[in-house]
Amino acid sequence: MAASVAGQASSEAASQSASLQPVMQALETLYRNPDKAAKDQANAWLQDFQKTPEAWQTANSLLLAQDLPLEPRLFAAQTFRTKTTFDLEQVPSSSRGSLRDTLVTALAAYASGPRVIQTQICLTLAGLAIQLTDEEWPDVVKGMTSKFGNDASTVGVLLEFLTVLPEEVTGNHRIPVETEHFNLRVRSLLGSNADEILRLLTMYLQAPGITSQIQSSIFQCLRSWLKAGEIATTSLLDTPLFQFSFDALASDDLFDVATDVICDLIHETQEVEENMNAIPQIVRRLMPLREELARAGDDEDKVRGICRIFAQAGETYHTLILRHQEDFFPIVQTLIECAAYHDLDIVSITFRFWYLLGSALGKRKEDPSLMPFLQVYARLLDIIVGHLRFPDDEATQTAAEKDEFRSFRHFMGDTLKDCCYVLGSKDCLNRSLQMIRDILAASQTSGSEPRWQDVEAPLFSMRAMGTEVSPTGENDVIGSIIDIIPELPAHPRMRYAGLLVISRYTEWIDHHPDRIPGLLSYISAGLESEGDVAAAAGQAMSYLCQDCRRHLVPYLPQLYAFLGSVGDRLEPDDLITMGEGVGHIVSTLSPQDALPAMMQFSQPALELIASVSADASSSRLDLKRANIRIDMLERFLETIGPRFQEALPADCATKTVGDAYAVIDGLLAKHGSAFWIHQSSVNLFRRSMTFFGPHARGILPALLDRMSSLFQATGFSGYLWMMGRIVEAYGATADDALKASFQSNYEKVSSKVMQVMENTMPREVPDIIEDYVEVSACILAELPSLLILSPIFPHAFRAAVTALTLVQPSIIHRALDFIRAIVGHDALAVAPTASQPGTPLSLGVNGGSNGYTDPSSPAYAAAIRNVLSSQGDHLLALLLEGLVTTFPPEQIQLVSTIFRVLVSGFPRECLSWIGPAVEALPSGAVGHADKVKFLERFGQSVERGDLPGVKSALTEGLYRASRKSRERSRMGDGGGVPMGGGDPEAVGGYVDR
Repeated sequence: MAASVAGQASSEAASQSASLQPVMQALETLYRNPDKAAKDQANAWLQDFQKTPEAWQTANSLLLAQDLPLEPRLFAAQTFRTKTTFDLEQVPSSSRGSLRDTLVTALAAYASGPRVIQTQICLTLAGLAIQLTDEEWPDVVKGMTSKFGNDASTVGVLLEFLTVLPEEVTGNHRIPVETEHFNLRVRSLLGSNADEILRLLTMYLQAPGITSQIQSSIFQCLRSWLKAGEIATTSLLDTPLFQFSFDALASDDLFDVATDVICDLIHETQEVEENMNAIPQIVRRLMPLREELARAGDDEDKVRGICRIFAQAGETYHTLILRHQEDFFPIVQTLIECAAYHDLDIVSITFRFWYLLGSALGKRKEDPSLMPFLQVYARLLDIIVGHLRFPDDEATQTAAEKDEFRSFRHFMGDTLKDCCYVLGSKDCLNRSLQMIRDILAASQTSGSEPRWQDVEAPLFSMRAMGTEVSPTGENDVIGSIIDIIPELPAHPRMRYAGLLVISRYTEWIDHHPDRIPGLLSYISAGLESEGDVAAAAGQAMSYLCQDCRRHLVPYLPQLYAFLGSVGDRLEPDDLITMGEGVGHIVSTLSPQDALPAMMQFSQPALELIASVSADASSSRLDLKRANIRIDMLERFLETIGPRFQEALPADCATKTVGDAYAVIDGLLAKHGSAFWIHQSSVNLFRRSMTFFGPHARGILPALLDRMSSLFQATGFSGYLWMMGRIVEAYGATADDALKASFQSNYEKVSSKVMQVMENTMPREVPDIIEDYVEVSACILAELPSLLILSPIFPHAFRAAVTALTLVQPSIIHRALDFIRAIVGHDALAVAPTASQPGTPLSLGVNGGSNGYTDPSSPAYAAAIRNVLSSQGDHLLALLLEGLVTTFPPEQIQLVSTIFRVLVSGFPRECLSWIGPAVEALPSGAVGHADKVKFLERFGQSVERGDLPGVKSALTEGLYRASRKSRERSRMGDGGGVPMGGGDPEAVGGYVDR
């Protein structure tokens, strides 16, 4: 008998060892093998293994084998956490108590570390505690305290569990529990234990020989319960924990965590009227910290912590500050000192406070008792302008530091706006203006040029505060600013800043047109400069033309002359901006005045393009010059829009449109294979269609021919895209000749697309597939017979189905929309013939009548049914795959609609297609059990003709299961080792906490 028992034990050990071996090998590959493909394969295997019921026992064996390396034991601990979260249904109810005991035993075994495994086991126990009932695991906190709280060697483990428990209860949205159960469990786990936690933490705090590590753990636990809202500040006041939170700031080891606790404590008193007994005690303990701040000096960590505390107090008590100045004004004084600190990261901590206090002050700034606050905001403005100043030697900054500083300047600009709200924009602008005047006066006295940094900072502040200025007010201040800018030294950085200030105040200039001549000269000089100055001048010119366009009409000849003289010297963006600016001015003219002005602007550009096109020796630089003119014309027409369309003369269709088209077409005939010319030209054609409208009809056949031939020659999808725009604009009103042009050119591009798709992976040509689906959708909407009754139709549909394999959301949406329009076409309401699959469609998903009377309906229906009979299985498979893998959540409703339509029209076919499609789904996306459940629900719904049931099977069954798998994957970080994170949205049907 003994030999038999020994043999059985040996057999079990051998079996266990055999089950562990694959896991150990996979982990070894994951952490030691340098081959990425092998690592990925091991990672996938481990994640799949974690889903199996066998993983429970394997994880237990690995976790208890303390002689193993850290990696397999950590994998085991995190496997327990994952399975407790997602697979608890694999454990019978009668065995869940044993699971709890196993985990508690494991936690005791790791009482001395490693900490990372302790944490994972604590998280697992917390997740289990949420899911079990009071009968299955009563008195969780008391039980864990009894187990771990009486021995100094295990107190740290208890504190870790008590820390993660409220975090998991309030923050882990992955745990699937019903709402009623969750609410009951919250009261049992947290609400009824708050007093016990305070007692426990106080006892440990006062224990003799307590270490700073345990004190830190006490604070972390206290923070967790405070943030969960389970410990009220008033309860904390009566314990030593309250005073010790402030005393701990004197300890270097505890300073950071004590800072966090105090900030949380203050935050929990945000219902100020309910906490008026606690707030004075908190504020009284803040005052000694002002002296600590003064002594901190260059200790940035200490300054940051103290600043955080005062900022939290200021934000939380900002309404009390105005009501009780004597008690709370020191908080304001402390925060202005923080704002003056040299570290901008610390400065930014104060910004929200200035906004909140300023919002309250702005409504009462006439109150004489608030003068001290106004003085603080005046000082704040001076401080922020000082922080805006670039360093004397920018070479001391790295590129990243320069970018960060430039970005932060705009952030500081928001605080300048707060100053404007409190002090008034006039006073704030005057302060910045006076800074510049003082700098210039000092420079004149010394006979030296001022540093550009000293002038640029207040200039930037003027720009930042510009949004707070009324265009019709502050005349004297803004006028003085506008007047002083051209008088500044000609340093590029000062000119750049001055031009941007002008950009900000063009609305004010519109009300003071007498300033325009001088500003036009100043801006034009800037355009002839280089680099940033020219870019700023271009922006200033654009805003000036946009906001002051009614006053700039007399200056059009001057602008045209300027363009003619310096056009080729301008940067491309500046020339394009000029096109936009002139467009704004021309748009204010009457039609009879606008048309000559437009011709005067456009003719030089068209002539230059024509000359480049005609010159066989044109260089790349010449082509760039021509291309910039195309971009300029495109921006010009975009700005004007269709406003003059009805006023165009009759000969516009034959002469103006034709002549202009001939120029661009000539360039395309020779250089349409240049990608940038292709891009600019199709954009110009698109704007021209908007501007000319029906007057462009005469050039459409030639334009379509050119677009299709260039697409065939180059494969540039922009030519394809342009065909879609033409169909969209003119398809509904096309005559027979234009329809014939549409059809022939659609067939040409279709042939090219099919060729590309045969020879190229779809992911390498997503733009071609997207634009081809777009063209096909436009034809379906405007000229359906050209698509549905064409031999091209099956290929076009296949292209749309192929688009579902791509990952770009815009392509997927367009393809799904096109597919829905096909499978739900109203023609399918016609009864099928004996040779066609399907049943009459009765959903009317395309908005048409179910009693479809179009004479082409039978032919349409036959073509659609034939396509679906041959491609429906592939379509359904890709819809399912996209649903559980790559489709964006916002497309799920569209997928559901397509499925319901397919089931309605092709029920028998769908039943035959669905099995192979589900079987082909990646196992990592949906588990086998979920696949079986879905097939059962789907099949039953189809047999009953239950379309809502089909939707439910998809969204509440298959999609929810895939989301659960995705949540599981997001918890993984290599080798199925869950690390947290992921989508916080709860799985549908479960409580959203």
